[in-house]
Amino acid sequence: MQYFKNITIALTILLGLITFAQSETSWIKKKDKTETVKKVEKEKTTSWIKKKEVKENKKKLKEKIKESKSWITKKSKEKVKDIKNKLKKHKNIEDLPKAELYFAAIIAPGNAEDTEYIYGYIDSDKKSDKSSKFNFKKKTFYSHSDGIVFFDNKETTCEIDTLKGILFDELKGKAIVTCDKKKVLGANINFENDGNFGIGSGEYKGGKYVEIEFFKSKEKTIAKLSEYKEYKTNTVIAGDPGTNKVDDLDIPGKYYALLIGNSEYNKAEWASLTSPVNDVNEIGKILKSKFNFEEVITIKNADRDKMFSAFEKLSELTSDKDYVLIYYAGHGDIKGNKSYWIPVDGQKKSIRNWINLSDIENYLVDIPAHHLAVMVDSCYFSVSKGSNMINEKQKTMLYQKLINKRARLVLSSGQNEPVDDTGVGKHSIFGISFINSLKNNNIITLRDIGYNIGLAHAGMRQQPYLHLMYNWGHTNGDFIFVSKK
Repeated sequence: MQYFKNITIALTILLGLITFAQSETSWIKKKDKTETVKKVEKEKTTSWIKKKEVKENKKKLKEKIKESKSWITKKSKEKVKDIKNKLKKHKNIEDLPKAELYFAAIIAPGNAEDTEYIYGYIDSDKKSDKSSKFNFKKKTFYSHSDGIVFFDNKETTCEIDTLKGILFDELKGKAIVTCDKKKVLGANINFENDGNFGIGSGEYKGGKYVEIEFFKSKEKTIAKLSEYKEYKTNTVIAGDPGTNKVDDLDIPGKYYALLIGNSEYNKAEWASLTSPVNDVNEIGKILKSKFNFEEVITIKNADRDKMFSAFEKLSELTSDKDYVLIYYAGHGDIKGNKSYWIPVDGQKKSIRNWINLSDIENYLVDIPAHHLAVMVDSCYFSVSKGSNMINEKQKTMLYQKLINKRARLVLSSGQNEPVDDTGVGKHSIFGISFINSLKNNNIITLRDIGYNIGLAHAGMRQQPYLHLMYNWGHTNGDFIFVSKK
């Protein structure tokens, strides 16, 4: 668990400085007054930064709430009645009933506010239509759980819904807390110890930071709540301290992207798709406006020649110091043990114009990038040479190490399976998860984008995969999206 530096409330300091300035005597030098003014200006800046972070957290929570509509289960009348009965009476943490997992959380205070603490429990929702059973490390889990939340104010009681899933051989989850039918808290969770422990962070209404931990035993949960309370009320909890520090990174190369979106196919051969063109249009806008991309090449409804011409242009632009993203959305298919991208002029009866991974590799070897990431949102796409990444903390030092090491990665929306076209509005689930990851972060790795995409697909038939392409020259780096300074 990470605790962040104490931040003195800007308003209090400003009032103190004003009081001091009003009561200063004639012996204070003009230089000292100037320094006082500079200090006030500094505190004003600190306050502005905090407001900006609050705004970003509100946005993140809004996205979590929006996404939760796709996975929170509609409860039966009996379930609703049971929950209402449990919400009627507030329970002390010592009096919580027997449950699969317990949790404690701390909500960071805003200006002139107190720290808030919550605790509660969850059990698997085995009867839900959306809840699916899966095995992880020889243990059976259900994707959906729910339970009750108690605020330490001895008054407020709320509901909690959680979603679990396997992502890159790790157990991940997300949580949404609902109070009086309003969703007020969202968090992402990493589960460890065969699912008996979990730690996560998120956002609470008003843009406050949240840190939450799950335990198998009630005793450990009680101890964690006590530990939270030992910290001062002005402690500010945040996500990753390096999340917004773009100035500390040394990035020697330039960023380039090739985005391919195929939607308008010959209907006699392939069904037209809604999301690919919408996805690449939106992704292109974000990469150009928010992130440090020197050039974004967007190709829509491309045939084979148009796609390979774009690859050739990309190889001419880049150097061995650069960072290159290739994104493909469109139809895919499989023949024998080979996966293919389907150009808009591809025919079902002939694979002559189809594009398989070996075709792409011939062009990728000519792209002398330091980091190369390939994202694929299509059916039946698989690569055989990969492994799983190690889960590490996102910190500036780690980002720098990942930037320095060579990277070759492929992130696909599925393997040898069909994938859905649209999931949220006009975008695919893969696409909107990528878009939200870019919108909600100033720095983010492809690995963490993969986590977000995987969680968005939890409980679905398709399972996203991240492949580390050692045969392409991967040396444990990662593709890192860095916003403009």
